[in-house]
Amino acid sequence: MSFSERLAKLDRIARPIVSMMSPRFYIDFYSRARRDFLQRLSDEEPHNLNIDSWIKPVKLWDIEFNSRIFNAAGMFKNGKGYKLCACQGAGAWLSGTSTTHPRAGNRKTDILHPFLALPRTASAINWLGLPNDGHEALAGKIRRIEKIKGCPIGSSVSSDPTEIGIHALKSLIDGMNVLVDAGTDFIELNESCPNTEAHKSTSNSTLDTELINRLQYISEHFLNKRNKNIPVIVKLSVDTDSKLLHELIPLLVEMNFDGINLGNTSTTYKEYSELINPREYAAFKYFTENFGGGISGKLIGNKSLSLCQEANKIIKNIELHREFHIVRTGGIESTEDIRLSLESGASLCQWYTGYFENFSKYGHKTYKNICANL
Repeated sequence: MSFSERLAKLDRIARPIVSMMSPRFYIDFYSRARRDFLQRLSDEEPHNLNIDSWIKPVKLWDIEFNSRIFNAAGMFKNGKGYKLCACQGAGAWLSGTSTTHPRAGNRKTDILHPFLALPRTASAINWLGLPNDGHEALAGKIRRIEKIKGCPIGSSVSSDPTEIGIHALKSLIDGMNVLVDAGTDFIELNESCPNTEAHKSTSNSTLDTELINRLQYISEHFLNKRNKNIPVIVKLSVDTDSKLLHELIPLLVEMNFDGINLGNTSTTYKEYSELINPREYAAFKYFTENFGGGISGKLIGNKSLSLCQEANKIIKNIELHREFHIVRTGGIESTEDIRLSLESGASLCQWYTGYFENFSKYGHKTYKNICANL
């Protein structure tokens, strides 16, 4: 058993006890512990897992994925963890969202990258703020990766919150090209981060003009000029109004995007307040009132599934001229969750909170446990 596996099993026992302490102490403790644990975990390279005995590869966009599920962008913020994912049998490795300029991420009340685990509610909430070293630095790390069959490299990207207008869009396109040249196999455009001021919410009843303009620019200056068949998926918040999908998905298809990810974390706190375990409500209230942040995990599972079902209905009524796939993110932590995702029309799934819940029980055999019986 590796050091990270031991830590995760110990945390599974201790976390419900630690969560009873004062909200600020609990948040401070787990914000620090989370960063340290991820650093240790991403450096591990498990051996002898014999993934060839259970993987069920699937080919999408002419890319082979060893399984239907892989990490969400929030997991590997420092560009590490590829070998870990490949050895475990993940469908792919997705980098943490990168921006043009390096970002330290959010800090408040002397807490860096605020994070709150809600173990009794099987959920979490974070206010990280896109910490990353920038597109160029990430590309440098990707160039040094020795790819393993069936584990493609995905790059999550976002326009830089410190830039505006056409300059921000040009910088984003430059970053996407640098990442593709470095070896990225697919790109996820993050239009859903709730922890920066870069993007407006898509939960309104009408499409955001700025979002449409960004998508149009990317279509004209990247999608229609690419000399490599690099899929670009647009990731939206789980709070996206399902009515907007009827306008947005046809636009994405027309603009030559290759898929949609539904969806990132939620900020509709009142909607979930009654579902929070009473023992965790004080910490949840303290976090949302002092930091804000996005809710992940089981709480948002019904929303993400419902959005995928609606998106699938829309896509069935559109004449496609290229592959267009749905990716589901949010509330996935079991084989049944993946099965329901596939039945809803999703081709791939991403997880974060559910991964760590499974890792605390199954360690490096997490992907085998969740995928072998699909």
